[in-house]
Amino acid sequence: MDDDQPLVDRNRHIRKKRLRDLSHKIYKVQLRMHNRKAKRDIPRLQAQLHALHKAYNETMRGNMQDMPKRVAPPKLCPVCGGRIGKGYHICKPGQWKR
Repeated sequence: MDDDQPLVDRNRHIRKKRLRDLSHKIYKVQLRMHNRKAKRDIPRLQAQLHALHKAYNETMRGNMQDMPKRVAPPKLCPVCGGRIGKGYHICKPGQWKR
């Protein structure tokens, strides 16, 4: 038997939020297109709707750019020059720079 586990999608929550926002924007543009006052703006609204549909389809297919992870530089104590971790940092007299 093979233990094939599905691939873990690390950006699933981001994709779901983006899809929700895009579908909401698509709905709003579609409503705006049905408005009588918007008749003169139909080409602009169609272009906007096309761009939103394209972004939605790309997000659905999973062609999202992964955010690169940046490593934060370690925090250094100005008095003793040692690294400061989480919580309080107490400088001991033996650690001070002379």
